[in-house]
Amino acid sequence: MFRYGALGITASELFLNADGSMGGVMAVDLVLSGMSKFLSTIKVSPSGKIFIIERSGLLVASSSTVPPFLLGAGGKNPQRLMARESSDRLIRETAEFLMQERQLESIEEVKQLNFGQSSDRSFVQVSPYQDKLGLDWLIVVVVPESDFMGQIHANTRRTIQLCVLALLVATGFGWMSAHWISEPIMQLIDGSQKLAKAALSRCNNDTLAQNVEVRGVQEVKILAHSFNQMASQLQESFGALERSNQELELRVEKRTADLRREREKSEELLLNILPEAIAEKLKQETQAIAEYFESVTILFSDIVGFTTLSARLAPIDLVNCLNEMFSNFDHLAEKHGLEKIKTIGDAYMMVGGLPIPQSDHAAAMAAMALDMQKVMQDFTLENGEALQIRIGIHTGPVVAGVIGVRKFSYDLWGDTVNTASRMESSGTAGRIHVSHQVYEVLKDRFQFEERGIISVKGKGEMKTYWLVESYSASR
Repeated sequence: MFRYGALGITASELFLNADGSMGGVMAVDLVLSGMSKFLSTIKVSPSGKIFIIERSGLLVASSSTVPPFLLGAGGKNPQRLMARESSDRLIRETAEFLMQERQLESIEEVKQLNFGQSSDRSFVQVSPYQDKLGLDWLIVVVVPESDFMGQIHANTRRTIQLCVLALLVATGFGWMSAHWISEPIMQLIDGSQKLAKAALSRCNNDTLAQNVEVRGVQEVKILAHSFNQMASQLQESFGALERSNQELELRVEKRTADLRREREKSEELLLNILPEAIAEKLKQETQAIAEYFESVTILFSDIVGFTTLSARLAPIDLVNCLNEMFSNFDHLAEKHGLEKIKTIGDAYMMVGGLPIPQSDHAAAMAAMALDMQKVMQDFTLENGEALQIRIGIHTGPVVAGVIGVRKFSYDLWGDTVNTASRMESSGTAGRIHVSHQVYEVLKDRFQFEERGIISVKGKGEMKTYWLVESYSASR
C-alpha cells in the first residue's frame, strides 16, 4: 500500500453482526518508513547494513537511506524495488548472492553465510520472521570483513610496535643495571689485587694503605651479614611492637566504646531527672542553680480515691497501674513541649514555659490537660474498674532551680505552685479546674464554664472556671 509517498501495510479485521452479516471492517496502516528509520539507528559496524526482504526478493525496509520503492512522474505509478536492484552496493550484492546461491523460500531457520573474495569478504546472517497474520519476511544482517579485521590488523601492528619498544627499553635498562652493578665489584677486585701484591712484595706503608680497600671489602661482607641479622631482629621487634600497638588500640577502642556507652547511660539518666538545659548548666557550675520566670503554667493532677485503691490492690499491681498511667502522661508532656517536674504518690506535676521560655505555655498546658482526660477515658484496671483524676492549672511567676548536693532534683517555688495545687485539691473528679488568670489568657482559644466564687484554703475567695474544650475541637 502506498500513501503519502511512503510504503505501508494495512492490517484489517472483519466484524460480524449477531445474525452473521458483515457489520464493518477495522483497518490500521503501518508505514514501513518508520522501520527503515529504526534500522538506520542500529550500528552493527561502520559500513554494515540491515535490510528486510520478502521471499520473492522485494525490499521491505533497510538501514540505508535509499527508499525501498520507486515513484513515477508526479509521485504516481509506484513500483516495489527488488533488493538486488538497490542502489546500495552492499545490499545489492548480498541480495544477488542470496538469490543465486540459495533459494529464499527454503530458509526456515537462522543461517550464517559469507561471500566474496578473501580481500573483500562479507559475512551474512539471515533470520526468517513469520507471524499468524501472514507476514513472511527475511531479516538480513551483512557485515564486511574489513570492518572488524581492520581494527585487528591495527591492534596487531600496535602490539608489535610496543613489543619492539619494550625490548629496546629492557635492553637499555639491562645495560645500565649491569654497569651499575659491575663497576663497584671491579673496584673491589682491583683493590683486592693491589692488596695481595703489596702483601707479597712487602711494599712501603703507602702501598699497604690498600688494606683499607681490602678491609672495606671484607667489612662490607661482615656488615651485610650484620645488617641482615639486624634487619631480621628489627623486623621481629617491629612486628612485635605492631602487634602490641594493635592490641593496645583494640583495648583502647573497646574501653572508649565502654566509656561512651556508660556516658550515654549517665546522660540519659541525668536527662530523665533534669531538663536538658539545667543538666548542661550543672556540668559547668557547682553552685546552686536558681532562675526567676515571670510567667509559667503549672498543672497538678491526682487520682480520685487513691487511698481506697491502695488498700484494695497488691503493691505490685498498684505500682504497675501508676507506671502505665504516668508513662502515658510523660508521652503527652513530650508531645506538647512541657516539663515534667515530679510525681508524689498519685500526684503528677508539670510546668510549661521553663527552663526555656515558651510564649504559648498556657495553651500547651490546656491541650495537655484535655489529652489527659482522653487517656483516662480508656484507662481501666484489670477488673474493669475505671479511674478518674482531678486536674488543677494556674499561671503566674515562679522561681525554679536545683538546690543541695545530693539526690538533687529540679523544683519550683512560689505562690503560683501553691495556687495550682489548690486548684487541683478543690476541683472535681474528671474535670479541669483553672484559675481566673488561666481563663483570661485562654478565653479566646478554649471553651470554659464559670464555676463562680469559691473559698480556697490558704487563698480566700477566688473566682475559678472549668476548662471544657478548645474552640477548634468544638468546630
